[in-house]
Parts: sequence; structure tokens; C-alpha cells
Amino acid sequence: MNRLMKRGVTLIELIVVLVIVSLLSTVAVGIYTKEVLRAKVARTRAEIRTIEVAANRYQIDTGQFPPSSSGTQIAPNALNQSDPFVGCGYLQVALRASLNGNSNVPLSTRWFGPYLDWDENKLGTLSGNAITSSTALPEIQLLDPFGNPYYYVNSDDYAGLGGTELPASNPYSSTETWFNASTFQVISFGPDGTTNTASGQLGTDPDDISNWESTLQ
Repeated sequence: MNRLMKRGVTLIELIVVLVIVSLLSTVAVGIYTKEVLRAKVARTRAEIRTIEVAANRYQIDTGQFPPSSSGTQIAPNALNQSDPFVGCGYLQVALRASLNGNSNVPLSTRWFGPYLDWDENKLGTLSGNAITSSTALPEIQLLDPFGNPYYYVNSDDYAGLGGTELPASNPYSSTETWFNASTFQVISFGPDGTTNTASGQLGTDPDDISNWESTLQ
């Protein structure tokens, strides 16, 4: 009996223990990764809602929604919002500093912002990189929790810059062309940072998150 009690752990037993620990670790990492992703998706939806509220407050005060796209020029110069799928630079400027970039002497006397309180660490360039001293104000982006710029487009620019169209299966497609036909669209391209760029299809990938996604069904 004493000899049995003193017996050490065999190599096979050690291997079995290591295999079990490895399996448990794999399961734990998988669960943790899913929970992190779920938390980021929830935070993205909350941030989109925050942007919506801010843009609507801006519209109530100024009479119009913030401009679409991003660029290098601010008011009173003409905004160079010519390229599609280019983030939310002008939205960011309009909500945080007025379209002339000066919140102390705003472009419009009806501007009573800032309308958006955003973590400075969550601002970046169109490529998601850190801002530098040479980054123009309307090139600065509101980044989603995945590190990519939110895409914002005013309803006035849906046809020219890339709004998302209602699918034929949508009950309102017979009378309307676009989601949020008279307001704006805000889209996160989700964990993979990409989306369907076909005409009228932005934000329709399964992992995309938008301010109209609940009406896709």
C-alpha cells in the first residue's frame, strides 16, 4: 500500500492532464473572443445612436443635417465632398466645431454646439491611423470600436455619394428608394471593416451595423 501511495505521476497521466487543460483553454479563449466581439457590436450600436441624436440636435438648431463625406477644405470655402464611401469628416467637424472649425465663432449664429462629446483617442484618419499635425479637420474621422471610420451620408447625397436602397422585399420599396429617405444614414462596416460597394448596397453585409439595420427584414 505504501509503495502505491508513493507512486509518481506517469508520463501518460501528465499528457492527459495537459490535453484537458489545453481543451479548457481553447474553449475559454473562444468564449472570451465571442464576448469581446459582442461587446464591440453593442458599443457600435450605442455610438451610432449617439451620432443620430447629435445630428438631429444639429438639424433642429441649424435647419439642416451635417454634410456628407470628408475632405480637406472647411467653410467658408466650398466643401470638397466629391468621393464616395469616405467616412464622416464633415459630420465630425459640424458637430464638434461648426463647419468653419471654430466653435468660439461658429459659421452660423444658430450653431449651439458642440453637439457630440467623443473620446479623442477614438478619432483617426480614413485609414484608421492616428491624427497628425498635417491632418485637415474634415479628414478627421469618428472611429468605430473596430478602429474604422463610420460612414455618414446626408439624404441629399444618397444618389451621388452612395446611399443604401430599400430592397424590393421591403414593404416601403414601392413608394421610397432609400433607407431613412429624408434624414441620413450612418454605417459601421463591422468587424471585417469592409462592405458591399455595389450601387445602393452599402451596409448590407451580415456584419455591418447601421442606423436602419432593424428594417432590413
